[in-house]
Amino acid sequence: MYKQEQCGAVLTDPFKPLQIGLAADKDCTWNIERPANETTRLVFSVLNLNPNADCSQENVTVTDENLQVLGVLCPNSPNISVFETVGGLSVRVFTDSSTSDRYLYMFYNSFPTGSEPVSCGGDMRGISGTISSPNYPGRHPDFAFCVWHLDAPKNTKIQLSFSEIFIEIDPLCRFDFIAVYDGPSTSAPLLDLLCGRTTAELETSSNSVTLMLSTDYANSYFGFSANYKALPKSNTSSLSCSGNEMTVIINPSYLENLGYTADELTLTDASCGPSSSNPIAFVVPYQACGTVRKVEDHTISYTNTISASLAKGLITRRKQIQIIVTCELDGNTTLEIMYTTEDDIIQEQRDTDRFDVGLSFFTSETFVTPVVQSPYYVDLNQTLFLQATLHLPDSQLTVFTDSCFASSDPKFQASTYDLIRQGCAKDNTYHTFPSGIGFARFSFNAFKFLRTHNSVYLKCRVVICDSDDEASRCNQGCISRHRRDLGSSKWKSNAVVGPIRLSHHTQGEISESISEKDGSIAGHSSLYLFGVLVLAANVLLLSLVALRYSRKQPAAYRYHPVPTQ
Repeated sequence: MYKQEQCGAVLTDPFKPLQIGLAADKDCTWNIERPANETTRLVFSVLNLNPNADCSQENVTVTDENLQVLGVLCPNSPNISVFETVGGLSVRVFTDSSTSDRYLYMFYNSFPTGSEPVSCGGDMRGISGTISSPNYPGRHPDFAFCVWHLDAPKNTKIQLSFSEIFIEIDPLCRFDFIAVYDGPSTSAPLLDLLCGRTTAELETSSNSVTLMLSTDYANSYFGFSANYKALPKSNTSSLSCSGNEMTVIINPSYLENLGYTADELTLTDASCGPSSSNPIAFVVPYQACGTVRKVEDHTISYTNTISASLAKGLITRRKQIQIIVTCELDGNTTLEIMYTTEDDIIQEQRDTDRFDVGLSFFTSETFVTPVVQSPYYVDLNQTLFLQATLHLPDSQLTVFTDSCFASSDPKFQASTYDLIRQGCAKDNTYHTFPSGIGFARFSFNAFKFLRTHNSVYLKCRVVICDSDDEASRCNQGCISRHRRDLGSSKWKSNAVVGPIRLSHHTQGEISESISEKDGSIAGHSSLYLFGVLVLAANVLLLSLVALRYSRKQPAAYRYHPVPTQ
């Protein structure tokens, strides 16, 4: 299909398409040379290697100009693959000795680092909306590379309706294309590859979808426009709980079969109707529209009911419908429960989520100005002020900091140091401020881990309590493990913040210190040699004593606060 190209080349053009036919038993490398202040993007839109070979026998390897591997494409890799790096890159194609029809198409372009040729794409959330190509309904720009990530409420799927697609026509979609992925990233399964002049109807298997638009340097047309909407995964309805509201989405066909329209449905407060009719959706606030809050056995629940207005007259031939929705905040999760009743028919759905709690630094004990920069550079022994905030507008909930510990590892897989554990301060600089509705405040003095990196990360476990419950965990303060009230500690959430870095511990100071030590050693090496010979026996004896003693001591990280000069 493709002509046999020269086996490898050096390319210096700012952009170039490569259409390559591959023979058996080849090892070819194409080197793309670009300036160090440019970013090079390489897009594979066709990849057809020997399907009977494995990756060790036949592959395409992409490396940057420092020979760091950016990726390896195998015979079973997806057609669409994208690589980016600063400066140039290399593409090495290796084929085995088998006879097969091999070909690939790739296109690269370079642009000043930090300055995309076209501004487009982004993250989107919601139950419905529109995605379109740049300049639509005008012609799309050249060198467009756009990626949209779309998330709908949990327990839903997404319906995509492309009302128009008009990009370069090609049977293999080599030049311009729209790639649709069934998931939150381009690593998800490819749902469809679209190009030419057409329309399309697609449906995802989950509540997320990713769209990628890639165009080259020629033949610009009108691009595309697509409408999306969330639908319940079931045939009836879906429920999703978030920090301060629930979202209910009803299948239009289900409602139509019952003989109702969206305009006939309301919440418990009849003045609260659907927020959307396509799809049919209700956004149910926890603090309005007749939502009932209930506290029972240390569990907080919020309940509302979606129902149809009663028919006027003496008789009806329609089933009475009630959709009872409840979000229960229990344990480390938010439990979602929904009942749909059609006379004597009851359906139940469940799902889980977490409390939405944020942990933030503030500049002073007034807790007015939050720290927005990250990393947060501080001095050793500087007082740091933090606030844990529950993102739930409920005036009857309080927050208590149960435990908080630090680590030099952002994944907290290294040893940790406790600031507070089960409400008991373990660090002598830890200080608690009076808490309020929906927040807890505390402070401690900055430190660094000995023998490790200068970054510190914090993870805190907070407990959420009913302010009217005098026996709640929030009112117990410091307690030992054996006295811990398991029931009152159900409402928990974790929050992480960091890194904190030392502002005065610079690389220059480290280098200067090393240089001074090296000079001192060189100038007094003869004295050190004599000292070593004299003290050798003593060092050995002391080492044996220290080893015996250390075996009796538990291993742990320590911190060392140093007064600020």
